[in-house]
Amino acid sequence: MSKKALVSIISENEVILDLPEPSSYSATTSPVIDSSTSVSGKLLGAVIRDDVAQVSMSWNHLDAETWSKINEHFKVSSNRPNSYVNRIRFYDQATGNWDDREMYVSDRSAGMWRRDEHGTVLGWTGCSMQLMEV
Repeated sequence: MSKKALVSIISENEVILDLPEPSSYSATTSPVIDSSTSVSGKLLGAVIRDDVAQVSMSWNHLDAETWSKINEHFKVSSNRPNSYVNRIRFYDQATGNWDDREMYVSDRSAGMWRRDEHGTVLGWTGCSMQLMEV
């Protein structure tokens, strides 16, 4: 039996794309709080949403085709105006289980590794992305 991917893009509970095993994986869980301070200086607040997930991951090296394939799933297109939001299956550090949530991609970055004699980019180093729960 093969190891389950740490992060997958899914649709209708079917995996569309398993992301490669990241070199680095970091999970953040945060509440969304509406808060202010009273006249007497006391905190007034309420939790609007609890356990909002963010996943940051990076890869030391990815070939150009793999990095492009990952990024393609987050491109906005005219026939899919909200395509930057995807259903993501990931290991949730807050629950200790696999979870499926709607997430959008935030910053993505990579450094060019090398090109061939025709100028085609062959690979990327330091590929990173952040996924934020909607």
